[in-house]
Amino acid sequence: MRAACSDSGVFLLNPARQLASRPAGCGCSVRQPRILYLSRARKSFLVLLFVIQLLALPLWAAERLLVANSALNLLTAPIWVARERGFFLRHGLDVETIYIPSGTLAVQALLSGDIKIGLVAGSPIVNANLQGASVKIIAGNTNYYPLAFFATADIKDPRDLRGKKVAVTRVGSSSYTATVILLRKFGLEEGRDYAILQLGSTQNRLGALTKGIIQGTTLSAPESIMAKKAGMKVLIPAADMKKLGVVIQHQAVAAAEKTLRETRSSMKAFLMGYLEGVREVYRNKEATLQSVGKYTRVSDPLVLSASYEESYDAIDKEGALVDEGIQVILAEIAKSDPRALKARTGQFFDPTLLQELTKEGFIKALWSPTK
Repeated sequence: MRAACSDSGVFLLNPARQLASRPAGCGCSVRQPRILYLSRARKSFLVLLFVIQLLALPLWAAERLLVANSALNLLTAPIWVARERGFFLRHGLDVETIYIPSGTLAVQALLSGDIKIGLVAGSPIVNANLQGASVKIIAGNTNYYPLAFFATADIKDPRDLRGKKVAVTRVGSSSYTATVILLRKFGLEEGRDYAILQLGSTQNRLGALTKGIIQGTTLSAPESIMAKKAGMKVLIPAADMKKLGVVIQHQAVAAAEKTLRETRSSMKAFLMGYLEGVREVYRNKEATLQSVGKYTRVSDPLVLSASYEESYDAIDKEGALVDEGIQVILAEIAKSDPRALKARTGQFFDPTLLQELTKEGFIKALWSPTK
């Protein structure tokens, strides 16, 4: 019987070794091994490629964190800037942002656990808690309503909106609460005097306004700047919102109570990166505009610059938790939901992470002149 040949198509780099491995009398023809010779340049290239790949690997495994934002405007800039400037990575987080064009839907995502933390409107947070859910505000982003109310050119006075259509993001959203409170100041009631359309994003509402589908809505930058360029009218300036009592918790950093309990260190790391992003927004206009332009897909430098000047200082420097914005929301909800009458502002906040950062000197150090 002929001995089995060991030459199974695996070629050794040493031809003599290959011949020696063949049993006597196997009768197989000798096939010379295919030896690949690399040029010096090719070897250098492969070594360089290998080194680059090694350098690209993180020195530690950053935790991936999915973060929701319910608005595409300059008020969201701290998250975008912190991501682009590497602040979150510095605290061990690989942050990805997802745009959910409704605070109500964003809160639902937080409760599902699919998204751990987000920058969302205050009104849906309050509504969710009144209905038995547990979502906590851990830092304030915008503690009053800083947006102007725009109208078509034919509307000369807020009372001219009687019989017209007004758009909000969604019923129960921050824009809805602010609009209802605002127009009531002029004797107008939703349903009786004007119709509410739920159109989602600021971009959608701007489009509907310029096309005459609606006659009024609140807009944030950069869409507010675009609205002015398109000939829309600033019916009620942003500066008048406080005077008229439209002081609501507009946007806040929030997470489900369960998430805060189970991933506290990650939530603290996020808050540190976020607050560093806030500082960068105040101190670095150029980096802020680059980030805002990227995430909003607005490329006009004049629009971006005007957006910055209009909105950046509405962002609370220290993420302060303010009772008044929640009180105004509760007072509005109480008109249709008696559960709001028994609620207390403290039940919507978890101040412990901010308190820790304050005690550790983190926030004070952020705003020191040498930082």
